[in-house]
Amino acid sequence: MQIAVPLTDEALSEKVERAGSYGADIIELRVDQFRDTSVEHVIECIDLVQSKGLKTILTVRSPQEGGKPVSNRLEIFKRAAPVSDYTDIELSSREEIPAVREFVKKGKGKLIVSFHNFEVTPPTWVLREVLRESKRYGADIPKIAVMPNSVEDVARLLCLGNEEKGDKVLISMGSLGSISRLAGFVFGSVISYASLDESFAPGQIPLRELVELRKRFYKV
Repeated sequence: MQIAVPLTDEALSEKVERAGSYGADIIELRVDQFRDTSVEHVIECIDLVQSKGLKTILTVRSPQEGGKPVSNRLEIFKRAAPVSDYTDIELSSREEIPAVREFVKKGKGKLIVSFHNFEVTPPTWVLREVLRESKRYGADIPKIAVMPNSVEDVARLLCLGNEEKGDKVLISMGSLGSISRLAGFVFGSVISYASLDESFAPGQIPLRELVELRKRFYKV
């Protein structure tokens, strides 16, 4: 039942300090949004976050799923994944997943294999196959982030999470899906993503608000 905050490398030290003081557990380093994507800089950012007592998610999101092109993406995964607590790679990057999984195994972190659809929530059988395919590729934590067009879409995603055992991340995006960022914990979602100053995905709840809601409803 952890809360992650996506950040770039802009004013990172100050933002990490604030995120930690507000109650964040994890910093997602959105390297595809960094001004400096050199491997050395990325590792320095990981060290900075961890030195403040927070965990890291290393994410170099592909352009196909909302990120920006990073020419040295695989090299970043190779050298930085072993020192990050979590590493996120998209299910659509199937050719790269086996190598990234091996990089993660060299350390003590966990592999997140993610699936995004910014337009719709696919049929339940598709979502179920996404979870299972992610696990077949070696995901420790499959992640689904989809856009609902009805409250039924939100319910379908959460109910599926309850049916499929094991750790997972379930996100229904947009204002309609915001409830999933709190209620997802009940249905087996282990990480929720909150915003600090800017939102990286539609429907993210501000960090301080989500931390207070977690305290109120989960007593943690």
